[in-house]
Amino acid sequence: MKYTISELKKIQYEISERVYIPSNRKELNDFHFIVGIDLAFIGNLGIACFAIFNTQNLNFSYMHETSPIEFPYIPSFLAFRELPLINKIYKKIRIDVDKTLFFIDGHGLSHPRKAGIATHFGVQNNTTSIGIAKKLLFGNYQNPRFIKDSETHYCKVLDHQMNPISIALKTSYLNRNSIMGTKILYISVGNNINLENSFELFLQVYKRYKFIPTELAHNHLQKIKKELKK
Repeated sequence: MKYTISELKKIQYEISERVYIPSNRKELNDFHFIVGIDLAFIGNLGIACFAIFNTQNLNFSYMHETSPIEFPYIPSFLAFRELPLINKIYKKIRIDVDKTLFFIDGHGLSHPRKAGIATHFGVQNNTTSIGIAKKLLFGNYQNPRFIKDSETHYCKVLDHQMNPISIALKTSYLNRNSIMGTKILYISVGNNINLENSFELFLQVYKRYKFIPTELAHNHLQKIKKELKK
């Protein structure tokens, strides 16, 4: 690792200061492409995948890259481990990124320094990005009884200053017992979108197209891993 933890934190704070959160609402019809991004490992071999959905012709396509990953696993610093390989694919895609909505497996502003991988990606590439995480990394439920409250399907997650940083959604609300091994998904701002709009677009994608973008990438990665292990 060529950076110290202090230097990595400094980079994250710089990323967080560059996040753009518009007040205006984006419509799903504004986007011609929806992309789900995920990354998996076989040992130290990283495998990144883009699941690309064309909203105009309803076609799917997939892109993936593999590369040895030397950066260690450090909680809350995953962008430094995973983003270089993700960006390798990003540089190769031939779609109008200004009309693309990116969903990334991981957190955005729901991060101790407001710089999860979805935010890193969005800021670095000046894209509209949304984080979909499978575990609570930071913050507390606005409703402390959220997990046990069967009547409440989603709930805001607040930081220590009581600012909303993500929305926790029970997969049962989508009529799914679990999704990618979890019963709760955490939707957060990556870049160029606000939190309510992020959650709204996530639900609209699922209701209209019947898929979760990051799950598409996740499932494709499982196929690639099986092929590589043969």
